[in-house]
Amino acid sequence: MKRLKYYLLILCAGAFASCTDLDIPPKNIFNEQDIFGTAEGATSYLARMYGLLPMEDFRYSFENGFNYSGTIYRQMCCATGEAVGRDTQSFFAEPGSNMWDSAYQSIRELNLFLETLPQYQNGFTEQEYKMFLGEAYFMRAYFYFALVKRLGGVPKIDYVIDYPANATLEDTWTPRASEEECWDFIGEDLDRAIANLPETNDSGRATRYAAAALKSRAMLYAGSIAKYNTVNEEHLGKRICGIPAERATDYFEAAYKASKIVDEGSFSLYKQLWAADNPTAQAENFTALFLDESEANTETIFARYYKEKFLTHDYDNSVQPRQTSTGGNDSEVSPSVDFIEMFDGIDLDEEGHFKFLDENGHYLLYDNPMDAFAHAEPRLLGTVILPMSEFKGQHIEIRRGIYTGAVGDGIERLIKEGETAAYETLNIPNLLTTASFNGGPAVELKTPYTPYPGATPVTSMNITGPNGPVNGWNFGNIGGTYLRKYLDPELENNSGGKSTQHWIDMRYAEVLLNRAEAAYELTQLGKTTAESGESYLDEAFRCINLIRERAGATQLESASDLNSIDIVRRERRKELAFENLTYWDLRRWRIFYDEQNTTRYRILMPFFASDVNKYFFDVRYTEPRSGYNYIFTYDTRYYYQPLPSGELTKNPNLKNNPGF
Repeated sequence: MKRLKYYLLILCAGAFASCTDLDIPPKNIFNEQDIFGTAEGATSYLARMYGLLPMEDFRYSFENGFNYSGTIYRQMCCATGEAVGRDTQSFFAEPGSNMWDSAYQSIRELNLFLETLPQYQNGFTEQEYKMFLGEAYFMRAYFYFALVKRLGGVPKIDYVIDYPANATLEDTWTPRASEEECWDFIGEDLDRAIANLPETNDSGRATRYAAAALKSRAMLYAGSIAKYNTVNEEHLGKRICGIPAERATDYFEAAYKASKIVDEGSFSLYKQLWAADNPTAQAENFTALFLDESEANTETIFARYYKEKFLTHDYDNSVQPRQTSTGGNDSEVSPSVDFIEMFDGIDLDEEGHFKFLDENGHYLLYDNPMDAFAHAEPRLLGTVILPMSEFKGQHIEIRRGIYTGAVGDGIERLIKEGETAAYETLNIPNLLTTASFNGGPAVELKTPYTPYPGATPVTSMNITGPNGPVNGWNFGNIGGTYLRKYLDPELENNSGGKSTQHWIDMRYAEVLLNRAEAAYELTQLGKTTAESGESYLDEAFRCINLIRERAGATQLESASDLNSIDIVRRERRKELAFENLTYWDLRRWRIFYDEQNTTRYRILMPFFASDVNKYFFDVRYTEPRSGYNYIFTYDTRYYYQPLPSGELTKNPNLKNNPGF
């Protein structure tokens, strides 16, 4: 029998001096019965495991790994083109293999729990016993999913290797299972979790529906690998990278069926503030979705909860506008024009790009910069802070500079198409720009200007707005937008480490999108009807329209309009943006290199023309700074990341992934 002891801090050394009977177990030691034989012990054991889940949440740093405490300067969304960030200057690899040791340590502890708990089954009610087993299976699948999506086939260990007591060193040299075996194992563990978990549970703990949602996510990933991956690497008779293409149907069907299980629960798209034909309410509703921790939020399936003085994060400090900052860092995330162009209602030119020039090549002029987005789908306004968007009761003033010359028939482009150099005021004498916030002397206006409805007219303006954007190394956004999603307007002190909003790891919208994608992929593989009788295409169409209705986007008119996988993918990228999912989607679709091949992302630069008291936008590539050129090329080797070098040295039965 494997023994497990938890030692507590000895508060008083004199406690030992009073012990005379050495057969009495010390009160500062928990034995196996305490841990595995009581509901309290099992709950405590699993609570620790929940805290170790490799969740890509607020405390996940693309650069530093999981459970990182501090400002995150290199954001995952800035590696995908969703946004640009000052410190994310080119492709760089996530050091995901660094999670190997911690993941397998956690898997060992879960294996120990699953092996030992049945010995103490009589100490629990049937409901308790099944729940604890289900939670352990759910978490083991979660850890393996994090490993397999990064590395492909990994050692599949579903038992405790009791080294050195009952196992030799050679017994620890477990080879990599095939990638196919690993995905099947994840699916099997989640089936066990679905069968054992209750429909409801305490906040932050897994339920039957959380397991089904995770299965829909994981099996969708596996189906994509089977269909789109071209890497084929074998070792010791196992295909450690890649899945046979004929398995794609199996995985997509598994994802679809798992998503339907979630429908058995009481989940729905969040619409507490939503109102038909009311774009303002629809935008506010989308914003509120990510901040509502009450039972009214019927969209949250599984989340990690934070609490002041117990567990906090640094999100607001990492992405906040300078104008509402109480100190600390300023934003590392400026949503790109490439991202904004995905949304309905954005005025596009003939090339499908954000239209900022008229037919003569002059800048379009606006009384208020928000006028350029007057017809954008409300979901955009619930995701992104645009120039003069309202946040924390203030209109966020974003301005790169002031054009002081006569407008006449129009303003010519400040820089040529494709240029990356900084705006040169010497070459454009009518342009005043600075590299810092509120720079330069205030410019006196010819006539008073009202920056937004209800504002007091102003007679002068600083050259740059309180929020930049900037082009130096001082804090601040390098583009003319900020992130709105998840920002807490009630947080009084956002100087760092004060944020407590919860992270929604799985929500109903994602489940609907998983179903739509799996269903559409099945139609492309020759499948038309689900086992339950509905048309795959009709169900994909229904799910997409549910998402688009809530978003305030234009509805698809019929299932025949859903005629490309790109429609499904585009909807997913808009809805799930900045939730650390796009990165993995681009990887599993195997299109990362198509999108990032010497790619520069475009940013929005707002300017004010003082001659006519109007705003205009310049759309350009990110300005380089100190050797940072912001050119992205995805290294396709990283569709499968390298294994840790230390593990390759210790275990002769391991083989690294191709290219490493």
